[in-house]
Amino acid sequence: MTTGMEGFAAQAGNLAGQAQGLRAAVDAGHLVMDPQAAERVARVYEDKADAVQELVGDARRLIRQGIYGNCFIGRGLEQKFNEKVTGSSGSPDAGLIPVLRKAEQILRDMAQAYRDSARDMQNTDEDRAHDLRKNV
Repeated sequence: MTTGMEGFAAQAGNLAGQAQGLRAAVDAGHLVMDPQAAERVARVYEDKADAVQELVGDARRLIRQGIYGNCFIGRGLEQKFNEKVTGSSGSPDAGLIPVLRKAEQILRDMAQAYRDSARDMQNTDEDRAHDLRKNV
C-alpha cells in the first residue's frame, strides 16, 4: 500500500495511462465525436486542469523559509518538507508541484484528444459531402 506522495504520483501515472489509451483510440479512429459533445467534454477536462493549476499556486505557498527555527533540527525539517513540495535534487519529479503539473498537462492533453476526435468527424463529413457533390 502506498501513502502520501507515492500514492499521489501513482494516481497521476494511472491518469497518464488513461490519456494514452484515449489518444490511441482517437488516432486510430475508434473515437469520433460530434463537435459540440466533444467540446463539452473537453471543457470539463480544461476546467479540471485549471483547478489543478490553482492547486499548484496553493502548493507554492507551502514553501517556507525559517518556519521551523534556526537550529539543526528545524533546518532539517524545513528541507524535508520543502522537498516534499518541490521535489529533491535526486528525484525532481517526485514532489507535489511536479506531480500536479504533470496531472494538469495530462488533463489538457485529454481535452485536446476529444477536440481532435471532433475534428476527425468534421473532416470525414466534409470529405463525404465533397464526394457527393462531385458525383451529383
